[in-house]
Amino acid sequence: MVRILFAAVALCLALAPPAGCAVRAEMSDSFHWRPASNAMGWVVFLPGSGGLRVLDDDHHYFDLASRLNRSGWSVLLVDYKPAYQAAGTAPKRSTGEKIAWVTEQAVGWMRHEHPETAALPGALVAWSLGAEGALRIVNDPSLPKTLGMQAAVLYYPSNQEKLRLNNQLPVLLLTGELDDVVRAIDVQTLVRDRPENAPSAELQVYPGARHGFDVASLRKRKTLRILPLVGPKATLQYDEAAAKDAEGRLVGFLASNVSRTR
Repeated sequence: MVRILFAAVALCLALAPPAGCAVRAEMSDSFHWRPASNAMGWVVFLPGSGGLRVLDDDHHYFDLASRLNRSGWSVLLVDYKPAYQAAGTAPKRSTGEKIAWVTEQAVGWMRHEHPETAALPGALVAWSLGAEGALRIVNDPSLPKTLGMQAAVLYYPSNQEKLRLNNQLPVLLLTGELDDVVRAIDVQTLVRDRPENAPSAELQVYPGARHGFDVASLRKRKTLRILPLVGPKATLQYDEAAAKDAEGRLVGFLASNVSRTR
């Protein structure tokens, strides 16, 4: 029930779809480029349902991008909701399809504005709602290669469309045992039921961790409800040990799976 009610709010994108292939100026305003010196590759960030803000925190994703910059990765942060709203009109699409389409446009914009990235390998990192689009991309038989993506990392991935994971590139999934927004059992099932011949899918479930376990501004537990005081709730809380381990796994996974020689 919690997942259904929060899906109605958090997963509902009142987005206007694309017109043509060109990225409009208003759309590109939602693409934030953070380059690394002597980058070994690039990473696209797809945030959760709050976009690049987690409650009152507007620096979480940018802080992680800065740390990845220091590890040699350029980062493109994609605020997909306003980007899609600015795109124009197009046929009705599912949430995941909308996010995946914006991601394609963002990578195209990056290559145009920063042509040095065309020669570099890429990866995708998504959180919660952003994973709806990431799953569409990693399951596509040709899109990862077209976009130049060699790996994907998914933090507590939402899968309201109930897609089967048929990943075409290595995937790392990170989630919390006590997550009451994206249940750990659902993420485990996603990994368990994928085809045997699919590329690797690594799963780490953090004992006692909740939704948003990697967001340092959530040190004090936050409880969100659709209705005040009553009804289903979602619990958000930082877990320092889980966050540090997850970031270490993220950096290691990128280093192991993203390379110009692939």
